[in-house]
Amino acid sequence: KNCIHRPFLSPYASASVRLWATSPASSRRPQTFGELLTNNIGMMDATTCPCCSFLLKEGLFLPWNVENDISDDSSERKNVQIESIDEVMTPEEALRKITLENNQSTSEGKRNVLLVDTHGHPHLNRDIQYSNHFSNEAKKELNIKSTIQQGVVSLTCAVSPLDWDSALQYASQSSWILPALGVHPWYLGDILSNTTTITNGTDPPENATDAVDIKKYLNWEWLDTLETHLAQHPHLLVGEIGLCKMAKFVREFPSEKGGKTTALQLQKRVFRKQLELAAKWSRPVSVHCVNMHGSFMEVLRDVLRDVLSDAKRSAEASGGMKGGDDAAYRCALRRAFPPAIAMHSFTGTAHHAKEILEFEKELLHPESVDDGGRKRRKQKLQTKGMEPQSDERNAEVDEVIFYFGFSHVINHLMCTSEKARRKGMEAVRSIPSNRLLIESDVHAQEDVALGTAGALAFVAQVREEPIEKLSDDCVKNGLKFLDSVGLQLFDQQKQ
Repeated sequence: KNCIHRPFLSPYASASVRLWATSPASSRRPQTFGELLTNNIGMMDATTCPCCSFLLKEGLFLPWNVENDISDDSSERKNVQIESIDEVMTPEEALRKITLENNQSTSEGKRNVLLVDTHGHPHLNRDIQYSNHFSNEAKKELNIKSTIQQGVVSLTCAVSPLDWDSALQYASQSSWILPALGVHPWYLGDILSNTTTITNGTDPPENATDAVDIKKYLNWEWLDTLETHLAQHPHLLVGEIGLCKMAKFVREFPSEKGGKTTALQLQKRVFRKQLELAAKWSRPVSVHCVNMHGSFMEVLRDVLRDVLSDAKRSAEASGGMKGGDDAAYRCALRRAFPPAIAMHSFTGTAHHAKEILEFEKELLHPESVDDGGRKRRKQKLQTKGMEPQSDERNAEVDEVIFYFGFSHVINHLMCTSEKARRKGMEAVRSIPSNRLLIESDVHAQEDVALGTAGALAFVAQVREEPIEKLSDDCVKNGLKFLDSVGLQLFDQQKQ
């Protein structure tokens, strides 16, 4: 509701935008990702608002000031204007600072990874957002080509089966680039089946999900293809997957198929299937979750409940111990989830983050939450002369599952209202330091380093931490997150 649809605020924005307020309804329907490719419009020319997932190219009417209406029809990539709205260090300043620091550390034999970008889409090769503002003098001073190609470990995330191959091809150019494949909640339209109706011309029932098996609305062949890719590529992650109440797919799902209710149920099914596949192949995931925290927690608890029930039945049948004290039971709980889960461009509150971390405690330490176990765990710590950790920001655990990523574009530039910014900063401050990730969330390779540096500058200012220290922490965290896929190229950086 705070979005103002400004191109310079959107990582999906293009300077090729035309809005037709008088377009007929039939021409206002935004195209799916697949239709954009099929019709040769190209992702570089598909303008989208990340909060609302409106594809603006089709002329969807939005409140727009005349001076902001851009009508250039050129299909070439554009340099999108980036403007900061407060005193956060600019991406260029941040990159210069950490590059100079890294050069000094490298000469002393300490480190050579400059940044770790844990979420972006540079394989889409769309609008240049940051690097066009990097001065020629700065490029010469910092050797920006080397910085982009050799100093940044990055993850490029696909959004639809139709860009899986391009993500894999892009990642093949360097061992410092990892791919992630998945179906983004915005693009479920690309996996719809040919089913068109659920009733014989009558009005749909109030709860359409009771009238038909809604999974028939989707073509599930993509799931087998995704598993094939996971089998073929041992360093492949799963993402971008998740839940989004604002997705066009949800808003425009046909009423005769159940409308929004069915669409949200389909989102949850697709998300859970991908989550389970990631767990099966022990791959980390990158999760998009917008205005769906409750549903996200429901999916996690549904998985936990199912595995818990199966594990207890198995333990009882084999004569093993019941509940959280059984090692096999705990192992089954852990294997039901991916090795690591990154909340991409986290837009939840500090309370949401706390709830996620409480769930992680249940998963890792079921004995501490079952049958009053929280109290017993606290008593056990006290008998050892210890106190439960009260400083959540510095809390350390024996294993980290959930990480929280923040990006310059989504969490800073797009967060414009005072209330949203206040809650966002509270969330950033609440995250334990060993769970922080920084993301570029850009769509061009040239922007990876600067977009990631901008995220670092934003988080450093909010947390009031030196950017050099935070950079070190985020490099370690990012490599640990990526290493959960089995990557062992950067072990020395995680020490």
